Amino acid sequence: MDFTSIHAAVEYLRSFGILAPIVAFILFFIQAALPVFPYFILAGAAGMIFGFWEGFFLSWIGALAGATFSFYAVRLIEWDWLHDRLTRWFKHDLREVTPFLGFWGIVIARIFPVIPTPLINFVAGISGISAWIFIVASAIGKIPTAFIYTGLGNHMISTEDLYTTLALFAAVMVFSYAGMRIVQKRFWR
Repeated sequence: MDFTSIHAAVEYLRSFGILAPIVAFILFFIQAALPVFPYFILAGAAGMIFGFWEGFFLSWIGALAGATFSFYAVRLIEWDWLHDRLTRWFKHDLREVTPFLGFWGIVIARIFPVIPTPLINFVAGISGISAWIFIVASAIGKIPTAFIYTGLGNHMISTEDLYTTLALFAAVMVFSYAGMRIVQKRFWR
């Protein structure tokens, strides 16, 4: 399994024939729990193979299912020692995070893909936010990245215009970086 390029990911998924959507879902699930390959390559490949809407749905629901699984796994294991350590590091008890702050923190962390997905799942799992807040915030926060990366993959295959696709990808990266900096300056002084 080679996910170092979008071409390799497309070839790998196509090798499964009719089972490719199931394999893609499983890979999105795994990627949300353990990022062993880049999400944007897999989502772009899904857009190229399955079209925009099916690719979007597979990337969105697969990533959401994997994130939810990770959240519950952390809750079941009860990482009290890590909670204590993070509380000292953040200088705030994560179990006392308000629903409002927890919801918007997850949405923003998912929209601007700077924080690794497993870290978001892990911290949310040891925090005091409810599972429903985590799931809804994650569902909302994953929409833009799934939409953009699947759309870029679909754009590349439908137009065969690599340069425009790369320019759009670069614009997305610049926008994400700028948005992350704005959020960082405004909320994490």
